[in-house]
Amino acid sequence: MFAHMSLTTALIGAVVTSLPTNDLLLSSSIATSRISPSSRRAPTYWTPPMKSNIQFILTGIPDVEDNYIRPNTGIYEIDMFWTPAETVTTMKQLGQRTICYFSAATAETWRSDYKDFDKKDLGLELPDWPGERYLDIRRDNVLKVIKKRIDVAANKGCDAIEPDNVDVYSNDNGFTPPIVPSDTISYLSKISAYARSKGMSVGIKNCIEILGDIFDDVDFAISEECVQYLNCTVYSNFTTAPRPNAIGKPVFEVEYVNYTYNGGWSDDGVALKPSSIRTSNVNFPGLTNDKLRRKLCNLDEEGVTLDKPYLKINTVIKTLALDGFAMYCDGSVERTVTKDVEGQNGPRDVDEHVGKNRRSWAREVVWRKMGGRPVDP
Repeated sequence: MFAHMSLTTALIGAVVTSLPTNDLLLSSSIATSRISPSSRRAPTYWTPPMKSNIQFILTGIPDVEDNYIRPNTGIYEIDMFWTPAETVTTMKQLGQRTICYFSAATAETWRSDYKDFDKKDLGLELPDWPGERYLDIRRDNVLKVIKKRIDVAANKGCDAIEPDNVDVYSNDNGFTPPIVPSDTISYLSKISAYARSKGMSVGIKNCIEILGDIFDDVDFAISEECVQYLNCTVYSNFTTAPRPNAIGKPVFEVEYVNYTYNGGWSDDGVALKPSSIRTSNVNFPGLTNDKLRRKLCNLDEEGVTLDKPYLKINTVIKTLALDGFAMYCDGSVERTVTKDVEGQNGPRDVDEHVGKNRRSWAREVVWRKMGGRPVDP
């Protein structure tokens, strides 16, 4: 879920004034009960390389029945619940690592384990998303259910997990006393320790208020629209390490466009005339196509090149549907072949048939703001 949608005015103001790249957007450390960080030895589980391409498929699942997949990024994020183990296995055989996505702080009525949550675990329903409620991440039963989800990811062969929505502290969740950032830090620490014990790395999305405090407990970060919200520099100490003797960790940045394209695609899903793709983003009305790509990839920043990305951030340009379309900072465009999964997006699948991405990746208001789904002839 968009953490930046709920940032305070003061926080946004601090970002807009352009933070020094050696400062993390934090005040003092947050006092919390947590598991002590492991030793500084290299982890025994897979972690993403600092410079990596990535593909996100959260509408549908990758179709690998013909034993090929494009783009050959080496890393895919996929829906943990709906992607079968056979698909994960085939992707691994094709050289792709998988980050398995699931919500760790909301309960969705269409999930098979919804009945395992207690009534006291459930908070307010998410605005515009019927059937999805916030979870009280302080409760033992919530952690118990989420550990079972981690077991599912491990059994399917996932290399990593993205436990989403943990920025519940920044949303109107209905819990008393209120959930605070230190609760998320403690919760993520427990999730991370368990996932790592199962041989998987752990990522965090947004949650920029706690990046410094959670650094030891995660292995990579995912940012949404840091260019639009002027907070890319928040991730500088994540990629360069927040203290001496620490090693930086990768950040994957997702920016969104609408697009039209009248050119053809190769049999493998590569755009044959990527220069003919027309892109737009209502947040940058004066920019389109190549100029927009350069803006979203921070390529106009001083000293930045394709080989030396801004703040070492790995950027991919997607549509809000998070379907097969992917544009990269070198201008290449590819389209992963996907299969639809009935019921993947809950009640909205039945009501609207819009192929919308996961609730936690783009709220309804953002979807409307971007002008709806892309046109792809």
